Amino acid sequence: MFASGVLARHPLSIAPSATVTGLALASSFTLLLAGSARLFSVRGARRFATGVAMVGALLALDGIVQRPLFTGRIYGFWTPEGKGIPFGPFVNRNHFAGWMLMGLPLTLGLLCAGLAREMRGVAPHWRARVIWFSSPAANRLLLLTAAAALMALSLVLTLSRSGIAAMSAAFALTAFAVVRHQASTRRRAVVLACLAMVFVAAVGWAGVGVVMERFAAPDWTELGDRPRAWADARDVIADFPLVGTGLPDVHYVEAHNDYIQLAAEGGLLVGVPAACAIALLISAVRRRFADDRDASATAYWLRVGASAGLVAIALQEMLDFSLQMPGNAAMFAALCGVALHRAPARRDLLP
Repeated sequence: MFASGVLARHPLSIAPSATVTGLALASSFTLLLAGSARLFSVRGARRFATGVAMVGALLALDGIVQRPLFTGRIYGFWTPEGKGIPFGPFVNRNHFAGWMLMGLPLTLGLLCAGLAREMRGVAPHWRARVIWFSSPAANRLLLLTAAAALMALSLVLTLSRSGIAAMSAAFALTAFAVVRHQASTRRRAVVLACLAMVFVAAVGWAGVGVVMERFAAPDWTELGDRPRAWADARDVIADFPLVGTGLPDVHYVEAHNDYIQLAAEGGLLVGVPAACAIALLISAVRRRFADDRDASATAYWLRVGASAGLVAIALQEMLDFSLQMPGNAAMFAALCGVALHRAPARRDLLP
């Protein structure tokens, strides 16, 4: 009996099949990250950022149009299985906000890159500026500004408080990069004005009063049901600190904080490598920024946008679980690729 008890084995996870699925997905997204970084190093990330801006504008329009016409069915024919507050193609509005938190900053980075590149050849007198506004380059930038405004507006209309707060942080980080790296006072003022216009237009169109009322709601100060989910996850961490319990084992399917949930389900076995991976990611991105002194302005600003998007989604993950959605996780991996890619030296060097 004693010998058989010693030799008895059991899986580390209470749901082995779910854990295998989770590990397979994590491996797939890691390969996507590495492949994206390599692809963007060879071909550049501008086309990808342009595609994100186009898709983001379409998703934003879908969410904005669907919001007042919603009858309980997504796209008018698909009924979600569980209760939720859908927005656009996402069953949960917080997950829609999560996608926009990654797509919008990258679009803003593309906009900043365009402004930095195109304004360099414009003479400082008013006549040259008026003529420039009629150029194809200026029209492309206007379309890009409109896309960014649509994406920001759709995010605010979700009334996702974690999303709006993280979006504000992304705008602040982008503005900080503009102030720090735009040598020309005139260009700095123009780019900051564009960023402010996009932000103010989004919040103003959605309604400042509506946004303020949403943040003043009692369940925001109490964080809704999240503290109970966090307490449940902390109990799991206390019981299984070394290897966790696998996927999933909190009372709620999601702990509404991916950091706590990762610690509960993976313990130190997963938490320590994950923390090391995050530290390595931050270090690598910092090195890429240092290398951008000899790179193009476009590469630099796209890296700024990608980094702002990563920070924004990292902040939202403290209150939600957007990255558990495969589409958002794929977007996260691609955004890491933009932040990590090696940009070749170009002619449009930083000012």
